[in-house]
Amino acid sequence: MESNSGRIKTVICPSCDGENEKKVRFCVHCGNPFPRKKRFPFRNRYVLIGVIGLIFAGTILSFSMGRLESNLVGKVNGEGITRKELSKRVERTKKFYELRYGQNLFQGEGGKENLNRLKTDILDEMTTEKILLQEAKSAGYSSAPDEEIAKQVEAIKKKYSLSDDDLKQKMGVSIEDLREDLQKGWIISQFLEKAVLKGDQQNGKVVFAQWFTKAKAKAKIETYEKLEPVLTAKASCCGNGCGGGRAQPLDPEIEKEAKAKGLEYYEKKTQKKGSTARVTNFGCHIQVDIIEDGKVVVSFTYRQGQVQEI
Repeated sequence: MESNSGRIKTVICPSCDGENEKKVRFCVHCGNPFPRKKRFPFRNRYVLIGVIGLIFAGTILSFSMGRLESNLVGKVNGEGITRKELSKRVERTKKFYELRYGQNLFQGEGGKENLNRLKTDILDEMTTEKILLQEAKSAGYSSAPDEEIAKQVEAIKKKYSLSDDDLKQKMGVSIEDLREDLQKGWIISQFLEKAVLKGDQQNGKVVFAQWFTKAKAKAKIETYEKLEPVLTAKASCCGNGCGGGRAQPLDPEIEKEAKAKGLEYYEKKTQKKGSTARVTNFGCHIQVDIIEDGKVVVSFTYRQGQVQEI
């Protein structure tokens, strides 16, 4: 409690009610100290605001990193593969297959499996492409001659009688996308031919397989895209050769015919009814699997209207 005595400002001691000059630290009557006022209320406030700001900034950074991560489907040695890149390539390839095999290729339950398989294959393809381009760049192969790419573009347009607009409408690819793909292809092919195969075309597949196995093993591959498991059976006759047993899209009419022929053959041979069939195009051959109680009991190859047991 403060008071004025003439012109001298005084303060009342809270312990003994004695009057003292304002600036004294101890009461001249009882000797008790005066309580000290907090000198840094604003400083404490700014410290609190600073802490809140850091927490907020950390939250924003975490959120931003989460969004950045969600925009990626994977990374290869720290280099991202974006969701947009994957979707773009899937749509382009999907359009190509629909143009070739019909619009119903990706419809219904079978269509969902075809689309899922397509996404899985393309993500694997893009991962492989990243590894090859990174290895090529490390070896000094990082660009393609503009005149070479221009020649390839014109050759493709001439071969299929396509204009720039046709490329976009029929193939789902712009002229810029085509040039970019051709540049990547040229870099990879030059690198493999000169730095990996080193002119050994006779044993090229074996040399490449051995080299790529090592390159992939040392690469740090991260995949964020959650794709449903591909349910297609493994090729019964393809261990290491003829296409590697990788499933490919199939003309629905051929699939229907192969399924009917496979069931007809099986039912005639075993006198059993009620089995189901699954048809898969493995590139090297079309395979018909006969299924009973959820298990494959026998597999056939289908070619030109005929089935043969594997």
